[in-house]
Amino acid sequence: MSRKQYAVDTVRDEPVRLREQLDHIAAEGGRVVSVIWQPARQVTLEPGLQPYEVASGYVIISEHELHEEGPAT
Repeated sequence: MSRKQYAVDTVRDEPVRLREQLDHIAAEGGRVVSVIWQPARQVTLEPGLQPYEVASGYVIISEHELHEEGPAT
């Protein structure tokens, strides 16, 4: 019996790092569901707090099969 598990990874905005992570997911038997590029931006957590810089990068969503053993008979 198996079920699916999803993972979310983030990678800096460097094509070499993206390729390494995609290769790693494939080597583990995972399947890439989505890759999202996010630009550099300023983020403010709450009004009145100083914003901070967030670097650009990729968000990778992948799917993995989890194999479960059935009950012993």
